[in-house]
Amino acid sequence: MRPFILMHGPLIGPFTWIHVAAELRKLGAVAVVPALTAPAAREGTYWEHHCKEFALEFAGVTLDLDRAVLVGHGGAGPLLPQLGRRLERGPAAYLLVDSDLPRDGASRFDLFANEAHVEEFRRAAVEPSSPRGRLAPQPGIEPADGTVREWPLDLLREALAKTPDNMADVQSTVFAGKRPTPIGVLEEPLPVPADWPEAPAGYLHLSPTYDGAAAEARARGWPVRELRSSHVQMLLDPEPFARELAAFAETLAG
Repeated sequence: MRPFILMHGPLIGPFTWIHVAAELRKLGAVAVVPALTAPAAREGTYWEHHCKEFALEFAGVTLDLDRAVLVGHGGAGPLLPQLGRRLERGPAAYLLVDSDLPRDGASRFDLFANEAHVEEFRRAAVEPSSPRGRLAPQPGIEPADGTVREWPLDLLREALAKTPDNMADVQSTVFAGKRPTPIGVLEEPLPVPADWPEAPAGYLHLSPTYDGAAAEARARGWPVRELRSSHVQMLLDPEPFARELAAFAETLAG
């Protein structure tokens, strides 16, 4: 089976993929889950820092990169073109999961379908409870003044609300190990090489929030697979999700 490189979005941690990675390994695949951080002290842009972190993840690692499928969930999707360039060989295919499609020079905010979400993020970043203008890493944070500010991402709140039986487990997993995210990560323009995608690309559509992105993927001629469920479906039902991901990836790259 092909190797998988599973990328998390900037607002939630790498544990988004931990259960699916385990299921892929049971199926016989190599699954790597790089972690991207956004420190205050860095050289260059956040996206350049993320690409350097990504490249270091594979330095000296024996992995069949020319057969690997590079997968991006949510906010990781717009960064896939640059991450793919950091691989010495490959990838064999790109797979965007419930994500906006990359557009040269567009920021993640530019790609948001709902402008109200952008304003919600901006308001959250300047609230007194936000550490130095950074978006807090989990919902329901209780600052020192006793007020509670919820996580500003509506679609994630809605997704978790649909799963009352294991909502607490899913929520804690999504935000595990996640540090506050600078709003600049969402504001900075992301470059897309003119020849991207240089490998086959596909789209796995999970939630209504990304209906427009799925339609755009179809318009580009990409294969689109519908798995209507939740934006964080990989955490809610990882075993069938892993099988679906593996089958779709093989169709793309095979």
